[in-house]
Formats: sequence, C-alpha cells, structure tokens
Amino acid sequence: MKFTSVIVALLALPAALASAIPRTTVAKRATIETNGTYKITSAFAPSVVIDLSAGDNKSIIAYPYHSGANQQWIFNNTQGAWTIKNVELGLYIAPGNLSNPSATPGNYTTLSASSTPFIWDIWHDEVNPAAYRLFIPRTALNWDLTDFGNSTPGNPIQVFQKYTPGWKWQTWTVDAGECFAVGRGRGAADVHFPV
Repeated sequence: MKFTSVIVALLALPAALASAIPRTTVAKRATIETNGTYKITSAFAPSVVIDLSAGDNKSIIAYPYHSGANQQWIFNNTQGAWTIKNVELGLYIAPGNLSNPSATPGNYTTLSASSTPFIWDIWHDEVNPAAYRLFIPRTALNWDLTDFGNSTPGNPIQVFQKYTPGWKWQTWTVDAGECFAVGRGRGAADVHFPV
C-alpha cells in the first residue's frame, strides 16, 4: 500500500511542477522569405545595421540605419541555405579577408562583398528566439560584431566561433518593415518605392 502511494505521488510530480513553474511567452519569430528585401540589425547594438561600405564598396560594416540601398539585402533560399545580396550593387555577403581573398575562413575573418554568391546557414538563436545567427555552413563560425559588439560606425563584421549564452553581439534581427525596393545601381535614375 505504501509502495502504491509513493508511485502515485511520483507520477503526479511532473504535473504539479508544470503547473507551478511560470511559463514564459516565446518571442515572435521573424520569417525570412526567399527573394525578400530586409535590413539586418545587430540584436546587441540596435542602433547599427549591416552596411556595404560606400567608402570602398567591399567592406561589410556596422553603420547607423539611414534606409540606403547599401543597407538593404535580398535573401534567397538555395538548397536549404541562403544567399544574401546587396540591393544597391548586387554583391553578396561572403567571408573574405580583403588582403587575402583565397584564405580559409576562421575566427576574425571579416565579411566582404563578393560577385560570387556565398551560402549561409541561418538559425534562430537559442537564447533570443527573435534573433538569428548566420553561419558558414557546417561550421560554428557565425557573424560577429567585432570588438565585443562595438557599435562605432564603420566597425567591421567578422565571423567568429559561436558562443552562448551571452555573446549577443553574434545575433541579428532581420526586418522587412522599413526597407524600400530600389531601382538598379547608383545614379540619378534610382527610384525608391515603399514596400
């Protein structure tokens, strides 16, 4: 009899714990659509977004949002991974040391613009499900706002080994809400239309 009451109490324990533990609401996850145009914002330093530097048309940097076409990115799903192309110049985000473009990516490899598409694995962050991590496929190297999330305009974006929890400067939000569809390239013929 005593054994039966112990078993019943043990079986009831998970239900009692589930009702006593507060439940948190999971943040709404953004959905990335193929061929969608987005801005990519640092989840750690929301005052800066991913920017194709107008200074050299090559460096991928953090910069305050100004809604320019160099801060807008077209995401395309390719075989389960993603390419990310700049609206203004049609160049892709890729890992690449500007001084040695053929180097194998590793920690501290900066991102740069490339005419060759590069695919990225994109996953929701485990700590902040409203944010994403962008990885070189089959590695733990993900985008990282350099210098521990330094939001100084022009600070480069690099790939670095994923660290959780706590390295929020490796997480990004992807938002279509404020982007514009833009005509081709730079020049007087460019026309901006709200999306």
